[in-house]
Amino acid sequence: MERKQTIFIVGSGAVGFPLAAYLANAGRSVVAVRTSRNDVPKSTITVTVQNGEGLITSPIETVSLSNLRNLDGIVVVATKSYINQTIAAELKERGASSPLVIMQNGVGVEQPFLEAGFSTVCRCVLYVTSQPSSEYNFSFRPITASPIGIIRGSEADLNLCVEQLNTEQFPFRAETNIQKQVWKKAIINSVFNSICPLLEVDNGVFVRDEPTADLARQLVEECITLTDRLNIGLSESEVMQQIMLISQGSKQLISTLQDIRNGRQTEIESLNLEIARLAASQQPPLHLLRTELLGKMILAKSVLNRKTGA
Repeated sequence: MERKQTIFIVGSGAVGFPLAAYLANAGRSVVAVRTSRNDVPKSTITVTVQNGEGLITSPIETVSLSNLRNLDGIVVVATKSYINQTIAAELKERGASSPLVIMQNGVGVEQPFLEAGFSTVCRCVLYVTSQPSSEYNFSFRPITASPIGIIRGSEADLNLCVEQLNTEQFPFRAETNIQKQVWKKAIINSVFNSICPLLEVDNGVFVRDEPTADLARQLVEECITLTDRLNIGLSESEVMQQIMLISQGSKQLISTLQDIRNGRQTEIESLNLEIARLAASQQPPLHLLRTELLGKMILAKSVLNRKTGA
């Protein structure tokens, strides 16, 4: 492979578009691939990203996945995880064979791509907050460098992906133990994406309100009983430390709350409900009652909101 790859960002939204903007601003070749619409011909749009006092505006080439014929380059998957089966089939149909980097929340979200036979599959655990103010304008903040690790493939492929995706404004790093990072972030997301939408509050609530932070601790403690069983090597203190770091000084709305308010499906089935399902499948079974209950409440809220249009 050549040193410089075209980077195809499949699923351009609150993560994909800021990533595309920073990569283009750094001189990388980027295509933002739309999956929610089939009617986007190859064209150029302007994406604006605000990070504190810093603001960039970048022209980005964009096209619908259905209108894309060539996928020769690094493929970043930044869609919602519930359409992974469809995305994996679409990418295979279009001959995608280069390294695949999955930038999604949840446990086991890479499975459809492994089953589809992709030879290089990496997982990226995102530590950013991003919120759209309009279709192509975003408020964005990196918490720390987001780790990328190998699920299937070589260290050389991993290093290439990190090198090509990393920028000062949206940093990435190589990670040897990516499963620990995946589980750590999945537990963090199970807290933010259940408690914040149910309370209808922003993600800074855990720093501002001790009773709500205590709810988070109870959820984390419960999930750690599963990661201990799986020998993941996580502690309650390190997960809570990251939750409080993300919450510090932030007033952004968590993606699940944005999805519910906009009548979209959420990723809760890859988070709380998948964690609870895996726990129940253990021998002997573990019953993560709080994790499962909050997940079911988010699912019910999302479905009811879509039915009523409220």
